[in-house]
Amino acid sequence: MQFQKLIFQSLVWRSLYFLTVLLLNILLSRYFKATGSGLIYYISNNFSFILLLGSACLETGMAYYGSQGSISYRKLSVFSLAWTLLASIIVLLCLNLTYTAGDTAITRTTFLFFSFTYIPGILLTTFFCALFYAKQDFLTPNLIMSVTNLLLVILFPLSNWLGWHNFLAAYFLEAYFFNFLLQGLLICMAFIYKDRTGAGIPFPHRTDLRRLFAYSLVALLGNIISFLLYRVDYWFINNTCRVCQPGDLGNYIQVSKLGQLLFILPGIVSSAVFPRTASGQKEEVFNMLELLTKSILLFTGFVCLVLAITGKFLFPWVFGPTFTTMYIPFVLLIPGILAIAALYPLSAYYSGKNKLRLNVQASLLALILIIAGDAILIPRYGIAAAAGVSTAGYMLYYGYVLLAFKREYRTQVGGFFYPKQSDVNQVKKWLIARFTDQTRQL
Repeated sequence: MQFQKLIFQSLVWRSLYFLTVLLLNILLSRYFKATGSGLIYYISNNFSFILLLGSACLETGMAYYGSQGSISYRKLSVFSLAWTLLASIIVLLCLNLTYTAGDTAITRTTFLFFSFTYIPGILLTTFFCALFYAKQDFLTPNLIMSVTNLLLVILFPLSNWLGWHNFLAAYFLEAYFFNFLLQGLLICMAFIYKDRTGAGIPFPHRTDLRRLFAYSLVALLGNIISFLLYRVDYWFINNTCRVCQPGDLGNYIQVSKLGQLLFILPGIVSSAVFPRTASGQKEEVFNMLELLTKSILLFTGFVCLVLAITGKFLFPWVFGPTFTTMYIPFVLLIPGILAIAALYPLSAYYSGKNKLRLNVQASLLALILIIAGDAILIPRYGIAAAAGVSTAGYMLYYGYVLLAFKREYRTQVGGFFYPKQSDVNQVKKWLIARFTDQTRQL
């Protein structure tokens, strides 16, 4: 499959999924308001960090060696199921033993239900989405997740129309977390059904496991740093901020999630860059890096500009009247959003070349800056300081990787920022070709 066509398919199907995520996010924010939705996302954030450790980032190694064809997909899928079962049991036992109610209204039973559905569900989704993407299949997993999210979105108006207000109030959170488990199971079954690389229940050999863990553990270190890089400010705001109001954490997390939505296009591009590079098509990808980065910056910059102009009124209108302190942090975060968006293609390219250490070094420097800045500024200046410090860290991260790229390939970095007429013509020609192909298929 041509690289441009691969990007187009990834763009279409992953965009559909992220659109449903946005709809679900808006509904949750409006129903539970800033304080309630902030608590939900804060719990999910803590689970996500636990899952990062529990998964050991094995999905990166699976995608890398699956794209190369050096470990069969059947072995990788069997290993994914075994690791999900083992990791889920260990994590759930630990959570059960360490649960404390704290100052939240979540009971032990509810907390364990959230854990039981979210943790194995996300593990299955993470592993089998990575295997689907390694096989350059973006349709199947994203279609499954989009449909299940839409069913959950429809539950809101349907419950109100049927008069099930009590049901919505009592069980919607349970349905929200159960959706993660449902998605994981469906994606897992779909991959096993579609996989034609072997029969039986083979397990990876010892040499396969050594290679898988050697690659994944380096990625784990990088992903732990990246996770903290993007979310460590949540903990500072929740625990050290002296000037924050009850809804400020929910407002800031919503700003962060909005920034993550703006990473959809870069993430889609990266999901195509990584397997293509890992499979040996490095030169083809290298020749597209500048154009991909400029396209991402133009699109993301335009969206940020529109939101900077309209956000003060748009954010409370979309998310609800309790989200009135989102605007200033979002504006301060815009340069950082642009830096991370531009970083995606380069980061995926180096990961595909098995040069994960560069990403780890850059993200570690940025994390040190962010932790120091958060510890000093958030207690006195709140969520605005969190956004400004994050922007400084993100720009350091991108600058480090970009300068390393310049040194390695002896190229001018200006080509990553300034669009040319030839770039516009190439994108236009590519889009016309892709839509023509889709029309013929219909």
